[in-house]
Amino acid sequence: MKKRFWILAALLTLTLLAAVTAAAVCTAPAPEEEPPAAQVSDGYILTASEGTLGLYRDGELILRTDIPLASLRQVDRVQVEAGIRLSTFEEALMLLEDFGA
Repeated sequence: MKKRFWILAALLTLTLLAAVTAAAVCTAPAPEEEPPAAQVSDGYILTASEGTLGLYRDGELILRTDIPLASLRQVDRVQVEAGIRLSTFEEALMLLEDFGA
């Protein structure tokens, strides 16, 4: 059971890293309306992006997930809409994993 969990966690991490790499190579389409929380110049901001969760760094969208905002609990949705500030990419990955579970 533990081995299966670690394999799934590793696959999720690799998938997210591949998505971030692809986003860095390709230019992400600019959101129509940039959330105010995404304008912070240090760290990461997890917020809504076209109905799903988006991760911003320095005001630029670096990762748009396939996790619908509507699938979150009301409390989490309110926090995401306001923008959740994160210091490291690892913190962002852990929070995305929690929201995606």
